[in-house]
Amino acid sequence: MTALPSHPAASARSVARPVDRILADVHSWPLFAGPVIHTRALAATDDVETFELWLEQDRSVRSVVLERRTSEVPTALVFRADGPATVVRYRDDLAGAVDIETTAPAGTDTGAAASLEIVVRRILTELAESAALPGGPGAWVYTFEDVVRTHGSVGDVFEFLRRLELWPGGIAHVHEVDYDEDDDGVQTVSTTVLGDDGTRHRIPSIRICLGQARVVYKPLTVPPIARAHLGQWSVEQHADSVTITGRHTIALDPAGVRQVLGADATIEAATRLVRSALGKHSLDTLDAAKSFAENRLRSHDPALSWDRLGTS
Repeated sequence: MTALPSHPAASARSVARPVDRILADVHSWPLFAGPVIHTRALAATDDVETFELWLEQDRSVRSVVLERRTSEVPTALVFRADGPATVVRYRDDLAGAVDIETTAPAGTDTGAAASLEIVVRRILTELAESAALPGGPGAWVYTFEDVVRTHGSVGDVFEFLRRLELWPGGIAHVHEVDYDEDDDGVQTVSTTVLGDDGTRHRIPSIRICLGQARVVYKPLTVPPIARAHLGQWSVEQHADSVTITGRHTIALDPAGVRQVLGADATIEAATRLVRSALGKHSLDTLDAAKSFAENRLRSHDPALSWDRLGTS
C-alpha cells in the first residue's frame, strides 16, 4: 500500500524542476488548473509548440491559442485570444522571478485583455501549487475506463450522449439538466443528481462536443476528495458492433483524502472509493446510451428481436 506522501517545506528553488515539468505538460493542465477545461495540440516545430485551450471564467468559455516557445531561455508561454489581438506573455526563470506582459492593439477591448490576464495568472498560480504537491502531482492522478458494447449505431449513441435533455428519466441518478450549447459545440451545463440517500446535488460543468463521436467534460465543482475530474464519452464503430467508452481521470486532493478517509488513508483506498462511486454513474450512463441506440434500432425494424441484438 502506498502511504500518503508527507508535505516537505517548499521553496522556489526546490520546486523549480516540478514547475518546469508541469508547465511543459500542457495536456495535464485541465487537471491542475481550474480554468482550463480542455487542451488540443495544433502544431509543433523545433522552436514552438502550439495548442488550443478552452478556458472557463464566470461560467463562460473562451478558446485561446497557447504557444510554448522552447527556443527562448527560459521557455516563454504566449496566450493569444481574439485572433492575434490580445497577447499575454509569461516567462519564469524558475528562481522566483516571473514576468507577465499583456499587450493589445489600439481599439482593442481593454476589459477583455485584463480578463485574459486574470485567468492566465490564476492558471499559472494553480499549476505552481500543484507542482508542489507531496510526491509530485502525478502521484495523485487516477484514471479508469468503462466500456459497453452495442449493436446500435454510432449516430444514435452519440445523439444520446450529446442531447442532455434525454438524460432525466433515462439515467437513474440524473434528476434534471439545464444547458446551453453554442455554435462550436460547447455546452454550459447544470445537472441535478440524486445521491444514494435521495438527496439532490446540483453540479455545474462544461462539456465540449468534438466531432460526432466524442464529448469531453469537466465538472466545475467536485467532492472534497478530489481537486478535479475530467470525463470523456467516446463512440467507436467496429466490424460487427459499436463500443461506448467512459474515461475518467481524477486528481485527488491530499487534504481531502485525509478529511474523507482519515489521517492514515492511502492513495489506494482513495482510488477504490472513487472507482466505486464514479464508476457506477459511468456505467449507468453507458447502459442508458446503449438502450437508447438499441431501442432506436428496433423502432426502425420492429422485426428485430432482443436475441438478434445480443446481450454483450
